[in-house]
Amino acid sequence: MALLRVRLRGKTVCEVNLSEDRSYVAGRKEDCDIVLQPEKGISREHFKVFNSGGTWNVEVVSRYGEVVYNGEQVQQFALEHGSQFSVPPYEFDFLNTVAEAPVYEEQQPAVPTGENLPALTDAHAESFEGSDEKTMIGVAPTAAFIKIVDSQNEAKEMIRLDAGDSWVAGRDPSCHIQIRDQRVSRRQFEIRRAGSQYVILDLGSVNGTLLNGNPISSTDMTPVKSGDAISVLENYLYFELHDASFQSRMELVSVAPPNPLVPTSQESLPMEYQQQSYEMAPYQGAMPPMPYQQPMQYPGMGASMPGQQPYPQAAAGKFDFQKHRPKMIIGAVVLVAVAYLFSGNETKAPPAQPGQGIAAPGSPADLFAKLKPEQQALVRQRYKDAKNLYMQGKYQLAQDEIIKIQELVPDYEDIREIERLSKEAIFIQEQQRRQAEIEKSKIEAEEKIQKQVAECQKKINPMITAAEIEDCLSPVLQFNPEHPRIMDLKAQVDMLNAQREAKEAERAAYQGLVSRMKGLYDRAQAVHKKGKPLDAIAAYEKVIDAQLPDPNGYKGQSKRTIASIRQMMNSKTATLQTEAEKYYQAQNLKGAIQSLRKARSLDPTNDELPDRIERYVGELRKQMMTLYQEGILEESFGNVDGGEAKAGAKDKWKKILEMDIPDGEYYKKAYIKLKKYGAL
Repeated sequence: MALLRVRLRGKTVCEVNLSEDRSYVAGRKEDCDIVLQPEKGISREHFKVFNSGGTWNVEVVSRYGEVVYNGEQVQQFALEHGSQFSVPPYEFDFLNTVAEAPVYEEQQPAVPTGENLPALTDAHAESFEGSDEKTMIGVAPTAAFIKIVDSQNEAKEMIRLDAGDSWVAGRDPSCHIQIRDQRVSRRQFEIRRAGSQYVILDLGSVNGTLLNGNPISSTDMTPVKSGDAISVLENYLYFELHDASFQSRMELVSVAPPNPLVPTSQESLPMEYQQQSYEMAPYQGAMPPMPYQQPMQYPGMGASMPGQQPYPQAAAGKFDFQKHRPKMIIGAVVLVAVAYLFSGNETKAPPAQPGQGIAAPGSPADLFAKLKPEQQALVRQRYKDAKNLYMQGKYQLAQDEIIKIQELVPDYEDIREIERLSKEAIFIQEQQRRQAEIEKSKIEAEEKIQKQVAECQKKINPMITAAEIEDCLSPVLQFNPEHPRIMDLKAQVDMLNAQREAKEAERAAYQGLVSRMKGLYDRAQAVHKKGKPLDAIAAYEKVIDAQLPDPNGYKGQSKRTIASIRQMMNSKTATLQTEAEKYYQAQNLKGAIQSLRKARSLDPTNDELPDRIERYVGELRKQMMTLYQEGILEESFGNVDGGEAKAGAKDKWKKILEMDIPDGEYYKKAYIKLKKYGAL
């Protein structure tokens, strides 16, 4: 027994057991074997499934419908076990119980043997007796998720895979996992659940699908594990397995914010802090994709399950440390610097003065001692100014003072440390400034998009084309071509275009039927002109019986023409009958018969005419028989040519040719006799 499973947007809606002795029709018509919802593109009778020679087949019966099989639109194909095809948004799986379904081996956790288990005490045994519940150690209910990240590797959407056993990803709105990128195939890849495992399969996409940077097959299933990265062009998704109640438990975790007074380690500082150059890329609407990073584990959360990734989004209402990190760093740096400077003023000894001791040659103290008194005073003042400027947040001015000090005494006091702290503060300020510029650019781009979309919305009409809406949106497509408002506007235009094309197709089909009706009427008129009334009536009756649209009223005209032809026929028939009666009264049976035959050809339905014709033909035959016998008698007497006093045999036979009808019996005999004697 074969089985056809019907899925709507990934969720199984019904299963049909197929019998080989009948066919199954699918469509939105109520009496179909497989009734589909009236979705766009589904015909009343769309396709049928039937068995031929032991093989199940699918054949499209809709005039305008389609069936997608192996990524192509086909009209007919054979089914095999495991075959899949679709009529969007429906998907169909064909399963043949005769064939063996592919088996995915599940890795079962190792079960400890009895000799490795600890001894079970009596108390423990009693606690288990009578209990209906079983405890599974180290096992928690898990749910599969697809996390879609943006260009900055931040989660922008989390999709739970909980309906059915397969989920399709692509740009089609009917996909369970929708990827909003026009370059992505309508059906890009599919994730399936195979027992406790999950597998992924490319659906014959144009650009291919990568799993952890490696292309996956479109024919063989590839296992997918929690944390695996799925990429399609510049679109990044992550497959994750989480505790089914993970998100609700995350919201109960209270994480204390870090102490801003604790100085950060050298390794945690940006590259600039470690005396390396650092440049930030200017905002261009989208940052380059970043590699996936393991989210931070906060104290108190507990270890995640093996193979699982923590939920990437913080609970609503909690402090966003990443967003405020620059402000926290600069605050910590300022506090550390203040504490350092004040402690330095109390503990550091004043610079060596001349005569107070011997400084090492080339040391800062030696260089300072060699300065003139006014230069020494200048260094002290600049040192004081540099610290004051730093405390006031004027870091660049503090740097300028330090440079001037270093021209005289390179390592005077702690100017190296003040210089380092100033550079760090300048870097953070620059980072904040650039981040502010990026945010400002994003806001400005969003405003431009919203304004332009509003302008383009006004131009929407039933006759607008995709090219026209593309031209209207072109000024803002550079910012974000996949903006939801832009995509919605394009979807509206696509729907209008589809409706317009459907109406044009319907109009063309209607005009074709109207043309067929006109052709029937034209042919009837041509037959009528040939003077064949009976053939003309038959041709006009075809026009009347045709099940075709008749906007020009050809059926009514045909009925009137038939009535006119019949009236003409009745009039002619009556005239010929009168003429035949006159011939009969004048003993011209040949003329009477010919007139009645003409009337008969005009009106075959007249039942009186055949009897009269037969009666007249019988009378004429008797007369011709008498003449013919007289001719035979004269021939026997040798009077063939005859004379003035008596008519001969030839005269008798010639009279038969004059009086008898051409198809008469004695007409033919007389003709033979005359031809024999050379009289013709």
